[in-house]
Amino acid sequence: MGQAAPAAPAPAATEARAAFEAGARAFAAGDYERALAEFERAMALRPSPKIHYNIGVCRQQLMLAARDRGDGEAESLHAAAAVEAYKAYLRELPDAEDRVEVEATIRDLGGTPLTQFQLKAIPFPKGDATPADREDPATSPAPAPAPPPVPVPDPEPVTPPPPRADARDSTARAPGVTPLFRGRVGATFGLNAQPQVGTSRLDGAVQGFAMARLGGFVGARRRVYIGGAGLLAGAAVTSSDKLALQMQAVLFDLEYGHPVGRARRVEIVTGGFLVGARETLRIRADAQRPTCAAHSSGALVSQRGGAGAGGRVGLHVLLGARKNHEIGVRLSTAILGFGQGTAATGCEPPFSQLDVPRARWLVLVDSGYSFRF
Repeated sequence: MGQAAPAAPAPAATEARAAFEAGARAFAAGDYERALAEFERAMALRPSPKIHYNIGVCRQQLMLAARDRGDGEAESLHAAAAVEAYKAYLRELPDAEDRVEVEATIRDLGGTPLTQFQLKAIPFPKGDATPADREDPATSPAPAPAPPPVPVPDPEPVTPPPPRADARDSTARAPGVTPLFRGRVGATFGLNAQPQVGTSRLDGAVQGFAMARLGGFVGARRRVYIGGAGLLAGAAVTSSDKLALQMQAVLFDLEYGHPVGRARRVEIVTGGFLVGARETLRIRADAQRPTCAAHSSGALVSQRGGAGAGGRVGLHVLLGARKNHEIGVRLSTAILGFGQGTAATGCEPPFSQLDVPRARWLVLVDSGYSFRF
């Protein structure tokens, strides 16, 4: 008796294979909507963990397309769907060789989406018989009554897999992706100029300042920054007999950063801020105390509180593999108004005597470093 011919592939398996190959061709052509639809059809006909993975890849590409056109709702939808697809892939294939990287992607999709995954090939029955491939038994052809069909190997991958790097460096393989950070902490240093302040009897028309910043990013694309800052400003000594004008301030910041360039490592920043401030007049260690002094001890002569608002523009450069090191430069201007200030009984406050207007405008330039997390 002659040996029976191998059983023909089931219609569902044939259709699934055709849908998978159509999805692979659409993906290679950049038609991710069609690729997603074909992979979902293949999944419905013949489920496979690797199709879950391919669906996740398509969802990430669609997420980036939504981001580029400014559709935050669609971006969030595709990001969430990609997470679910990757979770399904790992749930059904717990011993996957790339488990570490896929787990990192799942964690980062809420903060650092990646795009450099490749489609995975999955096995479908063929008409010709080849040696058995036991890597993915869930997708092997169903056995025929007799004789059993010979399993077939996976088809060739649609695209060659990329060299695997450590999961922490995966963002470096996606230069067009700006990570979705949750917050920022940093410090800046700069100068502020107050053209309306006189200089003949005090130092303070130009002050150096240091500022500490802390806040978070909000919005679907995490481009809006809301935070606070503390500022200390003081003037250099030009003469020991001059008073020193100093300022301490608390700022409430609202900024919007727009990434530019192919690598998206540069941001153009615009924003505004509210200010609560306190300024003081102090004597130098070897200077004579003024006639009107609000305090009888120490170097503090007078003080007053105030508030104001301002706006700024700036430029940020994002460094590092994860783009989480920020070097920035900013130009700001603000209008401040101050109270009368403290003074000894029967005396005018030294602020008014020294030509320090209660309402004035400032120009600030600063540069510094921030860490994004």
